[in-house]
Amino acid sequence: MKNLQRYIWVLAGVLAIIVIGIGVLLVSLFTGTGGAFSAGVNSNIRAIYRMGNAQGNRADVFAKVGDSITVAGQFLTPVGDGLYDLGPHTDLRRTIDHYSTVELRRGNSFQNQSLAAGNGWGTLTILDPDMAKADACNPGESPLACEYRYSKPSVALIMLGTNDMSYLSADEFATNLQRIIDISVETGVIPVVSTIPWREGFDAQVEMYNAAIRQIAERNNIPLWDYAAAMAPLPANGISTDGIHPNAPPWDQYGGSAQFTEAGLQYGFTVRNLTALQMLDAVRQTLP
Repeated sequence: MKNLQRYIWVLAGVLAIIVIGIGVLLVSLFTGTGGAFSAGVNSNIRAIYRMGNAQGNRADVFAKVGDSITVAGQFLTPVGDGLYDLGPHTDLRRTIDHYSTVELRRGNSFQNQSLAAGNGWGTLTILDPDMAKADACNPGESPLACEYRYSKPSVALIMLGTNDMSYLSADEFATNLQRIIDISVETGVIPVVSTIPWREGFDAQVEMYNAAIRQIAERNNIPLWDYAAAMAPLPANGISTDGIHPNAPPWDQYGGSAQFTEAGLQYGFTVRNLTALQMLDAVRQTLP
């Protein structure tokens, strides 16, 4: 009996290691990392970069565009604070250093509170001049245009749609997202578009929105950050008990979100931060 119990415990441990390993592998596969962009995407983002460079955009600055999942302190801010544990992902250190040098409104690119991100925001808000911060933005300037003018980024990490699902069809959302992509490209900013995570009670809408996001990325030859796919194998889909926001390691809700260890990568914000860094790294390595 003791031998049988020992065998069961060993087997359970092996299975746990396999599940964690598959999750880490999926994180890499679903972010298009390792230089895995298509030739068309590579060519296009280089062209956008050259256009932005001519307009004075900064190679070592990125912008964050999104809603409360982007505004949250757990998203990338611990990386900018130097609280990260790269675990086996030490190759990302050069990209962290690259984007940590320029001081923006509030810290470096990882720490900065974007003018194009807000709690409850959607694609309509990002494009609405009435929602721009009066103390930083010009009259008639949208939050998106304001952030791009203020920060002069070369890259934008864009994730929108979680709030739009409550009042916009997938087609209406896609139209707005395409406008955001167009503005980014016209401004010489490389748009990296992210799929949205699962949301409780919105299963069908999440699928439709993510299909639209993937189509837009493919049609525009821009990087797709498939965060939804990377979250899928996590316990509870990597979502907190509110059914909307990613969860974070319970032992450290803030710094734990930048601990890219086997234990840390069982949580949604940690996976979001790792995949964001992998996308930034892949873009950086593609550019001249």
